[in-house]
Amino acid sequence: MVENERLKNIKATAIILDFMKGARVVENVKSILAQETNFGLKIFVIDNSCDEKNAAILREGLHDLPGVKLVINKKNLGYIKAHNAVKDEIEGEYLFIINPDIIWKDGDVIQKMANYMDANPDIGILGPKQINDSGETAMTVRAFPKLYLQVARRTFLRRLPILKSKVAYDEMRHLDYDKIQDVDWLQSSCVVIRTDLWSKIGGLCEDYFLFMGDVELCYQAWKNGLRVVYYPEVEVYADGKRLSAGGFKKFFQSWVMRQHVKDSVRYRLKYFFHPNPRKAYYEQSKKN
Repeated sequence: MVENERLKNIKATAIILDFMKGARVVENVKSILAQETNFGLKIFVIDNSCDEKNAAILREGLHDLPGVKLVINKKNLGYIKAHNAVKDEIEGEYLFIINPDIIWKDGDVIQKMANYMDANPDIGILGPKQINDSGETAMTVRAFPKLYLQVARRTFLRRLPILKSKVAYDEMRHLDYDKIQDVDWLQSSCVVIRTDLWSKIGGLCEDYFLFMGDVELCYQAWKNGLRVVYYPEVEVYADGKRLSAGGFKKFFQSWVMRQHVKDSVRYRLKYFFHPNPRKAYYEQSKKN
C-alpha cells in the first residue's frame, strides 16, 4: 500500500516494546513499512529503556515515518503495563505484538497472517515461524507450564530419566516446526491477536510484571473458545537473545531471572486447580 494510504483503512495495530535495542527497532519498523498490504497499519514503538542514547536513536530513526507513534517512558513500566498503556488507542481487527529484534525480510508476511486469520475466524492468536540470526529455528512454542519443569529445565534435574522426556515435551522439542498446528501457547515475540479477544480480556494480565503474560494470553484465548495456532507458512527473523535464558545459578545473579520465577509462581498458584483450557476446548467441540 502506498504511504499516504497507510493511515486509511486501518485493519491492524502493531506494538513494539523496546529495551536497549534502538537500532534494531528502527530496522524492524522500516521492514514493517516495506510490507505489501492492502490495508493500513498503525505502529506504536514504546521505549522502556530509560536511556537517553537509546531514545535518541529511536527519535532520529523513526522521525516522520508514516503511522508510527513513539512513546518514551520515563520509568520502566514492565512488559505488561507498557503494552496496556496504549490499549485504548488500538485500531483495527488485529493486534500484532512484536519483539524489538524482529525483522521482516519477506514482503508479504503481515498480509498472509491477516489473510489466514480472516479465513479462520476460530483462531484467536497466530504466530509465524521465527528464524534466529544464527540460522536456527526458534522454539517459540511451549506446553502450558508446570513450575517443577521450569526449574528442572535450568538444573541438572533435566537429565534425570524420570524428568528428561517431560522437560523435552515442555520445550516442544518433538514439534514439527514446518507444520501448521494448534499449540498450547506461543511466545509473544511475534504474534497477531484478534482485537475483540484483546478487548474482552482487558489486554495483558497485570498479575505479572515481565513474564507469563503471553502464557496467560493464550490460556484466555482457549478459554474463550478461540484457537492458538503456529503458522510456519511465513517467517520472521530475530536475534535469538532471550531475557529468560540461563541456568539455576543465574537466579541468584539476575533480577530478570528472579522475576521470571516470581511470575511463574503467580501463574501456577492462579491455575493450580484449573483444567487445561485447550483440552477443555476440544472436549466442548466434540459435544457440539
